[in-house]
Amino acid sequence: PGDLLSSEKELSEKYQISRPTVRQALRGLVNEGLLYREKGKGTFVAKPKIDYGFIQRLTTFYDDMIEKGYTTKTMVVKQEIKEVRGAVAKKLNIQKSDKIIFLHRVRFVENEPIVSVMNFIPYKLCPDLINEDLENKSLYRMLINKYELKPYKAEITLEPIVAEEYDSQILKIKLGAPMHLMQNITYTKDNIAMDYFESRFRGDKGKVRVVLYNEI
Repeated sequence: PGDLLSSEKELSEKYQISRPTVRQALRGLVNEGLLYREKGKGTFVAKPKIDYGFIQRLTTFYDDMIEKGYTTKTMVVKQEIKEVRGAVAKKLNIQKSDKIIFLHRVRFVENEPIVSVMNFIPYKLCPDLINEDLENKSLYRMLINKYELKPYKAEITLEPIVAEEYDSQILKIKLGAPMHLMQNITYTKDNIAMDYFESRFRGDKGKVRVVLYNEI
């Protein structure tokens, strides 16, 4: 990553192909995020994008990144008890007057802020969670081991979005930059909604991969 490529002319002469062909190939690699250009300097090899994981596996972000060999850390922005809003209450199948634990974290990969995650967890399922250290401990491991809330299935929605002002500030990206929004409702085997979260991923640093299985 970061290596300067030869010029179009040099690549054309080296591989005995026309400069328009070289230009088109380089443009395609830039569009795929494999190369990037700096005005007045040239074309460089880009860092490989982070694979955000397989959708069908209910692994945590931390476990998935560690499995891929990345260094990670977490910053807790907010950890508080609040009354649930209408849309979130519907997703969690609870009353609007019920309380939730609201958790907002920023996840770093290789010391770069990559994703902003907001969790909405029914307070009655794990009231002591509000006092836990969730910068240094895995949320889902704690839900499983301490509160016996084991994820069984998840409903996931993915959509492309652009960075708003808050995304720009907290993830250190430009306003309007491409992002991935993942909305997830996690259920126990008893079909209890144990968590709803929204993850806002940087589009310039990663990609989302989906694998589907035919169970017929």
